[in-house]
Amino acid sequence: MVPTIRDVASKAQVSFQLAAAVLGRKKYARASARTKEKIFSAAESLGYVPNASAQLLRGGASNIIGVIIDSRAPESMVGVLAEIEQVADRMGYRILSVQAHDNPEKFLHLYRSLKQNGVDGIISFSHDYSHLNRHLETMLQDDPKIVFAFNSPQRKCSAVDAGIAEGVQAAVEHLRSNGCRKTALLLGGTAYDQLPRSCKQRYESFLEACPDGEIFLLNLKPLTPAQWEPVFRRLIREFLVPEKFDSAIVQNDYLAAVLMKQLQTAGIRIPQDFCLVGWDDRLICRCLPISLTSLHFDSRKVAETLLKILLDKIAGDPEPVRVTLPLKLVIRESSDRRHACGKKKKASDRDIDPALFEIVRTKCRKTGAGPAGKRSVVRTAPGSGRAGMKKRQGTSK
Repeated sequence: MVPTIRDVASKAQVSFQLAAAVLGRKKYARASARTKEKIFSAAESLGYVPNASAQLLRGGASNIIGVIIDSRAPESMVGVLAEIEQVADRMGYRILSVQAHDNPEKFLHLYRSLKQNGVDGIISFSHDYSHLNRHLETMLQDDPKIVFAFNSPQRKCSAVDAGIAEGVQAAVEHLRSNGCRKTALLLGGTAYDQLPRSCKQRYESFLEACPDGEIFLLNLKPLTPAQWEPVFRRLIREFLVPEKFDSAIVQNDYLAAVLMKQLQTAGIRIPQDFCLVGWDDRLICRCLPISLTSLHFDSRKVAETLLKILLDKIAGDPEPVRVTLPLKLVIRESSDRRHACGKKKKASDRDIDPALFEIVRTKCRKTGAGPAGKRSVVRTAPGSGRAGMKKRQGTSK
């Protein structure tokens, strides 16, 4: 049987009106912190879920925020979505996300579906169809309760964007300070008009920040990641080496990692002969044999800013708000020539607190028991070093 608000009230020993007001986070709910905690605990233990349809029929808020995101969005966008979910949860909101990819009609259908389902507001990541000559944000800019995340033009709408021009400028200046004289910008695409808006911004910013550089558009879309390597080998063989390029800013960290591998295979040292800068600062940057310099934005700050703007709009603020958040250049070995000759610090087990990790060992040996004639023995070894090894050896005897 599905628990009701009266069940929650009975368990918390309060009136059902008070329980409904507290769970609905109504401003007029008068209850102590202890009473509110009792009500929330009762709802959680019973598995109570408010009826959103009933709330809407009463003219109340659904406490649901809709998010439209590209089904093939890069990790950086997915990371922002994860932060939005966490921040929204602390504010008492739930997230309803839908996906669309290179399909403007589907985007509009999803937008209407979210509105019909009574979301309080919408955050859109998947609206940049400029390469298809469709400008959906223009069609939706009159919606007072929608905020666009990235790649939104300078029009009458609320949006949060990244400071791409300043980020590209910082990357170019960093490369120049490390002695680089000829820099390339590598983007995936076939023509400027077919680029998404974020790549167009990088293109234009690079032309301004590095007028003596060159831009290469690589047609990687029809290829799988395994097929990228021949493209980069040709790029190195026919362009980068003969024309004496000594640095590159790459569209994302994964493409930069493939380029790094092919450069090293060709006998080109990084960063002594060639400096690399990626984009997004994903985990792979720190896992490569030569750590990768990269540009990135603060995902938590983006999420908090998007939600603040949207909640202000839900509260009735009609004015469009546009916020540009800075990109940070995280400098690592792939572009830092000044420290390339220094000795790298080797990782040591002594740098890790043994209390932070444990080792689970599984050993199979024949015992004659069971249909397979084997028994699985699992031992947990929380310690490290000699003392931990002696302890483990003693327990295994």
